[in-house]
Amino acid sequence: MRARAVLTAVAAALLLGGCGPVRPNDPMPNDPMPTVRPGADRITAGPEVRPATGAAAARAAEVAAAWPGSDLQRTWEHGYFPLDAPAEWLPDGAFRSSDDKAAYLDGRIDLATTLPVSVSGLTEVRFADGSALALPQRSAQEVLASLTHRSDSCAADCDTRLTVTAVRPGTATVATSRGQATIATWEFTLDGYAGPFRYPAVLPQQPPPPATAPEQPDDGISTTLRAVSPDGLVLTATVPYGCATPAPGTVHETDLAVVLIGRAAPRALGPDEMCDAVLHLAQVEFRLSRPLGTRTVLSLADGRPQLPRP
Repeated sequence: MRARAVLTAVAAALLLGGCGPVRPNDPMPNDPMPTVRPGADRITAGPEVRPATGAAAARAAEVAAAWPGSDLQRTWEHGYFPLDAPAEWLPDGAFRSSDDKAAYLDGRIDLATTLPVSVSGLTEVRFADGSALALPQRSAQEVLASLTHRSDSCAADCDTRLTVTAVRPGTATVATSRGQATIATWEFTLDGYAGPFRYPAVLPQQPPPPATAPEQPDDGISTTLRAVSPDGLVLTATVPYGCATPAPGTVHETDLAVVLIGRAAPRALGPDEMCDAVLHLAQVEFRLSRPLGTRTVLSLADGRPQLPRP
């Protein structure tokens, strides 16, 4: 029961919040068996492929089986699913002053130009492989409204205002689930700034819910993919843990998907010891039976696809 409580708490913390950076330590390549280094936060798997077992294995099999032909797979492989497209690109050196920054964040922005209008209401996302996808365009008026309709919370120096003097179409390159893509942007020139403030002119498609309901098995922990080795045989992922000892994880593999299962064992406490409330991260290397290739890494908890997030 204590193990279940620990893993459930860790799972909840993972699902509710993001994970911060971790400090990679050097692995011990000469150890033939999976090894946990005392005091370290990297766990290195040995050359064996550890089979998945228990409730977590059943969950991983369910997630992998639901992936082929799902709406989520179609969106991931054929839609527009950006991975690093920000809500805005600020010019170099922004902002000139704290008053300008406060005015921008408060939405104290005036329009002193005519906004361009799209005829078709559509825009194209062009992918590196030459394919393109037509999607509804986010108009310049919508962008301006998102900037000016912010909650004005200024308490001092509220006289400072920013003025939009020009709006032009532009482009930006973003990373997506289908590789690099070029998207349309709106470039807003603000009085006193040489570089434009840029905003996406297309919004990402909302991914459909996974085919399986989110679930965190008691004997497994959902991971976050961080890196793939050059030969595709080792995946590095972070595994969150609390009052426990991180352990080598296991892998469920199919021809189309890979599901990583993090593991942690409850830590034995002395009579006067108590667990802290800190969520820790361990870097774990998961060895596959064959290179990852075009297979998709899926989250154990919610079945959503992942790409490396350094």
